[in-house]
Amino acid sequence: MLQAVLADFRDWGGAKITTTRDHRLPHVSLPADRVITLDAAHHFRVLAHLAGQCTAALIIAPESNGILARLIALMESRGACLLCSDPDSVAACTNKWDCYQRFLQAGLPTPDTWCIDVRGAVEKAKEIGFPLVIKPVDGVGCKGVSIIRDVSSLLMVLERDGDYGKQLLLQRYVEGVHASVSLLVAGRDILCLSLNKQFIEVGTPFIYRGGEVPFMCDQYEAVLGTAMRAVSLLPGLRGYVGVDILLTDEGYQLIEINPRLTTAYVGLRRVVNINLAEAIWGASIHDVLPVNVSLSGSVTFRTKKESGDDSKTNSRGN
Repeated sequence: MLQAVLADFRDWGGAKITTTRDHRLPHVSLPADRVITLDAAHHFRVLAHLAGQCTAALIIAPESNGILARLIALMESRGACLLCSDPDSVAACTNKWDCYQRFLQAGLPTPDTWCIDVRGAVEKAKEIGFPLVIKPVDGVGCKGVSIIRDVSSLLMVLERDGDYGKQLLLQRYVEGVHASVSLLVAGRDILCLSLNKQFIEVGTPFIYRGGEVPFMCDQYEAVLGTAMRAVSLLPGLRGYVGVDILLTDEGYQLIEINPRLTTAYVGLRRVVNINLAEAIWGASIHDVLPVNVSLSGSVTFRTKKESGDDSKTNSRGN
């Protein structure tokens, strides 16, 4: 994803690009004017220095443990314009319990969810009834997400994934098709770019395997409208934002808001008629959304499997 967004900024040509690269990935070639190698011991100091040198910053980082919000706050405090959402809105989206409550208060469809003390997980799960989905309060992607079909599987997950902290979420398991919506946000204006299918293996744990962009379904317009309503609940969201949604036989359910670039970007950039990097800049810096946006064809992309299969992206015309 980093290579994709850097390539788009390079093709746009509207800015000189400085990016960072983890020191464990020296072989990765990145299309930027300057590449700064980071290690864990010095990354915050180096980023603080870079923040004072740049005009604008796009942060790509996980929300878990407040990492994304802290890095965005650092950039903002050093005077860099943000090409992403502000720290408060990121923190609100990161807390899945907070996000769930916002959906409920707005009357938006979302699976029944409980935030509980880890020590009371077994008793609460038995009270609610199986199957359930267990997830961390502030996780990212499928990390820490598993389906729980009985007490023994719950105990196994709690023992295996010991990083839930003091609290975790139990969510009513709902069968359906996993999907996401890619949006651009410019102030109060919101533009839906695409509905995307997610290839997720439901198990213990869930595993993300890639996606398809765009994904057409009978509920297309309604789903996009609900995603826009969800994003409008947090005025500090800006730039590229993703919304995860579960499509069911009865309708659809909101799962969460991702206040950052999502993996769907990799596929979307290949079928959309605009330069997404330029569009993110316009939305974030100038509060302007692109016009006459259209999609052509479709793209399927797969993540690398544990077996060692190579990642691949297939495209096909409609």
